[in-house]
Amino acid sequence: MKTRNRKHPAGAGSWLAACAVPLGIGLCSVQAALAITPPDMTVCNGAICEDLPKNSCSDAGFAISLKSYTPATVSSNGSASYVYEICSPQAGTCSSTVRPGEPCLDNNFCRTKGQASDPAAYCSRECSANGFRGLSHFDVTFPNLATSACVTSNTAVTGSCSAVDKNNDGVFPAVGDFVLGDSSCFSSGSSGFVAKCDNTSLEPGDCIELTLNIAGETTGLGLGAAVVVDKEATTCTSSCLAGPSCDRCDDPPESNHCLTRTLGFWGTHPWITNNFATASSPVSVCSKVLDCHGLDDGKSNPACLAGSCDSVVEALGSNAGLELSTNQPYVVMVKQLAAAKLNLAATTALAPAGSSVCTDWSYGDKPIRDWLTLCEGLCGATKATISGSGCIEALDAFNNSQDSGFDQTPALFEQPGIDDHGAASGADSSQFALAQGKTKPPGKLVIGKYPTGGTDCRNLP
Repeated sequence: MKTRNRKHPAGAGSWLAACAVPLGIGLCSVQAALAITPPDMTVCNGAICEDLPKNSCSDAGFAISLKSYTPATVSSNGSASYVYEICSPQAGTCSSTVRPGEPCLDNNFCRTKGQASDPAAYCSRECSANGFRGLSHFDVTFPNLATSACVTSNTAVTGSCSAVDKNNDGVFPAVGDFVLGDSSCFSSGSSGFVAKCDNTSLEPGDCIELTLNIAGETTGLGLGAAVVVDKEATTCTSSCLAGPSCDRCDDPPESNHCLTRTLGFWGTHPWITNNFATASSPVSVCSKVLDCHGLDDGKSNPACLAGSCDSVVEALGSNAGLELSTNQPYVVMVKQLAAAKLNLAATTALAPAGSSVCTDWSYGDKPIRDWLTLCEGLCGATKATISGSGCIEALDAFNNSQDSGFDQTPALFEQPGIDDHGAASGADSSQFALAQGKTKPPGKLVIGKYPTGGTDCRNLP
């Protein structure tokens, strides 16, 4: 990764002259003896949730935004995460009678040239300010940390700072460490509520990111008012931006719901499976759309029949050794994928509106949806690749996991089961057994493949 300072745009030297020691376009060295003007910490006064900005142009000429916000999970050790971006926009051009079309970084440069002046001139640069100096460091303050009842001095606060090559020129800005506390813009007593990217060197066209993690769902942190500070030479300028606060703007996260059943359950309870694999809302496995669409068989309406390439029971019940001995892991993965898709569909349908669905579940630090994406991407892979991916183990673990979030089991899944005609029914494995080739097999059939001597179930055009 390359980092360097580039030459400033032609004619844009006035702002450099204001540096105590010019180091290039990205950074002004500030003598330690110079007094620092503190930031205005009242910039958020009067802000309400409805108009709290997520993007701001700093008075110092930087574009600042809250790129993303991830609330803490419902857990005592979860963390809310805030990702801020600060950019030094590309140079603009002067709209001016004295410097028409010249490259510029601020308005003041465009207003004078020699003895001539144009007080109404401006620079077309995004977030253009009257005067521009390079970024020394970037702070985010979150008021009341260490003094408030909602966040204590024991709260774990972590973070990171990273360079972003926004203009894709292969040159990354220099960025220092993530630091808690600030002795230049704030008094030493403020060290408990300032997060900082220190020693940055940001040239026009590039950005830095500050990721701030604050532990504890119980603190009530949310999208409240943060003060984002950038230092312009000896002046610390501030902007109001969405961020952590004791008074949250977003609604508290709903409890997480997850209902899971094994592939065997789905294969032998077709009157339940047909609720979540319908013609209007099918499941998709390895690019094949699957549902239940057979005629009413006295228990299940519609019936989930084996023997077709669009049957969900075929995806659940394929026989790896009989139907695709050359790539048995593929068949096992398809079976587990089908069950996982049904589990998510059932949870989504039965959980209270607005609830998060199975987001608390993970295997090897990956949530279930990341596993689904990974495994679906392996539908054309070799058996060695599938076997080594962890997909089969992760999907099997998900399908065998415990229900969570439901105060009681949804009626559809209570025992004894009630079929589509209102009768108490045990498991019906007839079509599941057909799919497995155990009784009068309808032929070799593997979802998404063409087994030797079998039916072609690839997703052909």
